[in-house]
Amino acid sequence: MKYKILDKIDIFNRYIDLDIKNNKDISLCNGIGGVPVFYFLQYKLNNNKEYITKIQELISTIIHIINETEVTLSYCDGIVGVAHVFNYIRNKNILNPEFLCDIDDALLTIDNNIVDYYIFNTKKIEDIDFLHGSFGAAFYLIERLSENSDPIFKGKVIKLFEMLSSIVLDDIQKTNNVSVISTLYTNTHVTNCGLAHGHISYMIIFSKFLEKNPENNLIKDALIKSVKCVLQFKSNDEKSLSLFPGIAVNKFTANYNTHLGWCYGDQAISLGIYKSGCILNDKSLKDIALGLAYRNLGRNTYEKMFSSSDKYDACFCHGLSSVAYIHKKWYLITKDEKFYKEYEKLISDVLNFGDNKKGIAGYQKRLKDDTYTDSVALLDGVIGIGIVLIDYMLEFDDCGWDNFFLLDVNK
Repeated sequence: MKYKILDKIDIFNRYIDLDIKNNKDISLCNGIGGVPVFYFLQYKLNNNKEYITKIQELISTIIHIINETEVTLSYCDGIVGVAHVFNYIRNKNILNPEFLCDIDDALLTIDNNIVDYYIFNTKKIEDIDFLHGSFGAAFYLIERLSENSDPIFKGKVIKLFEMLSSIVLDDIQKTNNVSVISTLYTNTHVTNCGLAHGHISYMIIFSKFLEKNPENNLIKDALIKSVKCVLQFKSNDEKSLSLFPGIAVNKFTANYNTHLGWCYGDQAISLGIYKSGCILNDKSLKDIALGLAYRNLGRNTYEKMFSSSDKYDACFCHGLSSVAYIHKKWYLITKDEKFYKEYEKLISDVLNFGDNKKGIAGYQKRLKDDTYTDSVALLDGVIGIGIVLIDYMLEFDDCGWDNFFLLDVNK
């Protein structure tokens, strides 16, 4: 299997090296912004310093694109996401000193611009999305507190988190107001229980804040109530495909047909509850998370994983790669070989998925209309698949790449 992985990575590299010559999309999730992470994992795998050169050249290219074009700020598509990549790479101690100095200066400027922008533009629930809004910025900023010691900057980061907590608490009250209704209207309040855009990202990012600021009771209250909010959506029917919905009004009207994977579903929910239980020192939450993780092991056919046997892909967002990797996460937490065996089986399935003639080394992302298209991207393309496959080769050498997906919950 390892030789087949190396062959796939080689094809990915050739495609990506050509793509980045003309691709001006700096997006972490959908463009070239995730490529430095892909290169770094290959450096860890084979110790080839050519990848350090490629990383520095690509970061310089991304900075040039930012300076010459109009780009967004968001974690998914803009400066927040690529700044997080820069910070990740700088902390790996592979950059030459002069280049590192330039990166540090750039990040300090980015820090101040981001925190000021999001304090001004965080006003309502529609503003706070992880991938596209203020929670993505908050995640980046809390990671930067270890590098940026400016007390004014820290105060602004705390202010942003407290604004987020107030918005989340207000939204939870709206969820509670519709918790038992059965008649739904177009404007009925809905709750997002997912990781990409909803409560699981809130819970993990609040937990990261509390690791650094454990005495902040407002953030702690928001975390506790966010967990309770998600738990109130748990299905009463143990035979339902999933125990939690993706987006719903309440548990009585919810659809419990949610796929496994990163963006939505019981796997991401299990890790969010587990991380919260660790931060809150609540064994009952960790037990709930563990029970959900074991239940997910039973969803071991494609029909059970994806509520269909043929409508899925191998990508990270909602495909085989993330399903496999999250089972590995639970192995690292529990040391139960059942999780690792399922992980290995699904890694093999990811490889077999690429045996067809279409796409990049046989891989394409599935679109909403059930068509498929080529994608380089980290979130739903070959960069994400490649990182999961290289991670398998690295075995238990933790490179911290899963932090980009908020999956570093066992640290």
